[in-house]
Amino acid sequence: MEAGGGNGSQDNGAPAAASKSPPENDPSQDVQKELQALKKKLEDETRLRQYTEQVLDSRQLELELAESKLEALRAELSEAHDQVTQAKGRSKSKEKQLSEAKDQIFRLQPQRKDVNEADAIDAYRLLCANVHRWVENRMKGILDELDGGRLRARPAPPQAVRFVSMMRETAKRGLALDQSDVYHVVAIIMNYLCMVFFSKSFYCPLDDYEGDATLTFIDELEASMARLPRDPAHCREWRSETLAAMTSQKSFKTRRIRFIVLVTEDLATILSTIAPKVPTAELQSSIRRSIIEPAADLAHDLHVASSIYSLKWPARGAWSRLEVYECLDLANGGEVLNLSGTVPSSSIRRNVAYLFDVSPGLFVERVVSGKKSPLKAICRPSVLVHSGGGGVQQSPTVMNWLWESAASLPGPSQNNPQRAATPSTPRKSTGSNQPSRRR
Repeated sequence: MEAGGGNGSQDNGAPAAASKSPPENDPSQDVQKELQALKKKLEDETRLRQYTEQVLDSRQLELELAESKLEALRAELSEAHDQVTQAKGRSKSKEKQLSEAKDQIFRLQPQRKDVNEADAIDAYRLLCANVHRWVENRMKGILDELDGGRLRARPAPPQAVRFVSMMRETAKRGLALDQSDVYHVVAIIMNYLCMVFFSKSFYCPLDDYEGDATLTFIDELEASMARLPRDPAHCREWRSETLAAMTSQKSFKTRRIRFIVLVTEDLATILSTIAPKVPTAELQSSIRRSIIEPAADLAHDLHVASSIYSLKWPARGAWSRLEVYECLDLANGGEVLNLSGTVPSSSIRRNVAYLFDVSPGLFVERVVSGKKSPLKAICRPSVLVHSGGGGVQQSPTVMNWLWESAASLPGPSQNNPQRAATPSTPRKSTGSNQPSRRR
């Protein structure tokens, strides 16, 4: 029974052990895990917050620095604005002073009187008449001696060379034309005046430097302005105003007087060959009063005018265009022979012979509406002609006498008028040839 009982108890214990359930999770461990997770999350959040605070602090510092720089820039901008305002005020003050100075300059500058064509024609004709009258008056003595056979002592060859070197080429073919001496001398004087006064861009030196650097500068500056998009009227007006301002200075007036004296003495030296018995002081005084000063005044007015004036001699082949010139008829005592509208084949011109040029003509280029008008003759050139037919009578003349005197000096050329026209210190006579009679 015990064995049985023991087996029974063993059988009952086995099923009990087999039917025992697995143990459940411990709640404390879960809580612990959650706590650890929360702790880790908190630490992450704390680190993130600390990093964020650091970033914010850095940005705040940068922002404060930027605001500080901005304030400094605002201060600098305000100071610069004040400086600009002050500069504008000073600029306005300077502009006002400059405007007042310009007004003062132009008030002090004399009003430029622009010569018109009618005035230019009258002044030029008066100059030509003065020259002709002076030659007639001063040559009476030597012409009387020539006619009376008393023309004996020859002038010094250097003086004769200088005199005949001023002759134009066409005149050299008419040295022995009867009654032509006065016209030859008139042509020589007019040629001299053209070279000394009228052929230059401005007749008188503007400074005391060699080569007249001031006039060269003005000419070059005007040429540069003309190459820019500026009309000729603007360039010419600038030049006229500049010259008018410079010639109003006291230093120019003094320089002009010296130049006129120099030219007077030089021309008197040349013309002493045809007025040998006239005292030097008297000769110089008459030349200055009758010729040099009127020529200088005319050149001054023409060179500062708004229009462009010039003197031009007859072109080559003048004999074929006598209708465009003022013809002085040697056969009728120099009376004007009107050949306007004729042609070389006209009957009136068949017996008219061209002799030589006497004086240049006055020409003008008007500057109108920003453009230059074509060159126009407002006072025609003068030429000497002979209407008698059968040729011009040949006879002893003062010009031929002077030419022979010049030919007796070897070496110097008689064909360099430009060099001969340069004013220089008058040279004394170096001697004379033996007397000789012309008739």
